Amino acid sequence: MAELPFRRLLVTGGAGFIGTHLVERLAGQVDEVVLFDNLRRNSLIYVPQLREHPGVRILAGDVLDVEAVDAALEGVDAVVHLAAIAGVSSYYQEPLRTLQVNLLGTVNLLERCAARGVGHFVHVSTSEIFGADALWVDEDANVSIGPLADSRWVYAISKLSSEQMVMHYAAKHGFRHTILRPFNVYGPRQTGEGAISNFLTALVEDRPLTVYNDGSPIRAWCYVSDFVDATVAALTVPAAAGQAFNIGNAREVETTLGLARRVAALREGGRIEFEVKERREVRSRVPVVDKARRLLGFEPRVDLDEGLRSTLDWFTSTRVGAS
Repeated sequence: MAELPFRRLLVTGGAGFIGTHLVERLAGQVDEVVLFDNLRRNSLIYVPQLREHPGVRILAGDVLDVEAVDAALEGVDAVVHLAAIAGVSSYYQEPLRTLQVNLLGTVNLLERCAARGVGHFVHVSTSEIFGADALWVDEDANVSIGPLADSRWVYAISKLSSEQMVMHYAAKHGFRHTILRPFNVYGPRQTGEGAISNFLTALVEDRPLTVYNDGSPIRAWCYVSDFVDATVAALTVPAAAGQAFNIGNAREVETTLGLARRVAALREGGRIEFEVKERREVRSRVPVVDKARRLLGFEPRVDLDEGLRSTLDWFTSTRVGAS
């Protein structure tokens, strides 16, 4: 890993699925990694070594709390902003809070970064800004949001607005920024919603894997370590400054039904059932990653079958440990 030019680095949402993997990678590479999280989705419980690491400081707090954000930023040189409310059920159950946390929380963080002179800001956005049909999209593709009356799109709206905030705060206050747009990241410690985590949970509990409707939506699946590679590159590669990048594994493209079949085949007795669900489908989400490959040196290394096996091992061991 390239040397990190920072002394103290803040990771918001650092106790989450991606956050714990990133903090684990960064720990010991700088004087201190500050992990800031409200523990809503707490994957930190699965990584006791981080709770004991001398180079990691854990702060419980919410990005809507300006004083807590300001305290977390003391002495910080760089920020990776992962904190957000995500998950389709959250968009419908908590649309206003999703908007508040994802947009106003980002503004709070940017305001205090500007006040404290933080020089480097990596913002983790989402592929959802490309809308319901995002097949082989590059960074310059038109963004597309669904009907405003449908709460399905509050997450995408909050993230797209936050991208604009990051770009314009950086321009006004003179700090370096990079935006990352992840495409369907999966792996061990995924405690929230997601097709892979749902399927693997069902598999280890000997339940049928539920495929909604006909299972035809298409996704590109990116293993978490590959996304962490891209995030570290965004922190270290000078050419990342001022850029937005799609980050995903464009080689590992599968329908939801195809994914369920792969997961079911991992264990004897794996089986699939179908359920009709009335909701707006996101038909496709597949990135073009040429820009990340060219400027960041990004190259996904974990194929889908390998990633599924590794993730199943974690789900299995976690369930055994809890029983």
